Amino acid sequence: MVAVPRILYVIPGILVGLFVPAVIVDSPHPTPPNTVGMTFMDFTKDTVYLHRGQYLTFVDSSRNIHEIGPGTNGRITSQVPGEPMTGYHLMQTNTVYKTGPWLTPGTYYVTCGVHPMMNLKVVVLR
Repeated sequence: MVAVPRILYVIPGILVGLFVPAVIVDSPHPTPPNTVGMTFMDFTKDTVYLHRGQYLTFVDSSRNIHEIGPGTNGRITSQVPGEPMTGYHLMQTNTVYKTGPWLTPGTYYVTCGVHPMMNLKVVVLR
């Protein structure tokens, strides 16, 4: 029987520990109503329906930075009439941003300036 040095057992474990987290995709955490989470490059919902006067909460539970604001395809606009979000909001890991009340019925869009494929449709009902 050949003796195998212990280091040969340890090295694969270390390598797995270093590289496996990098390839694991963030799984979205369940979010309560009127709350939108964020993953690596996506919102946890495509569309959110709000009643007039409700707030919308964004939670970045991913390990990535996001820059969210009104707009589409990564282009953040400074102000959209009727939308309580203005400019962009930097979202770091474990941060929460709560908008003001959505008062004007209509359809609005929120995007991420860092990840242009992150787009959210917000429908405000009467």
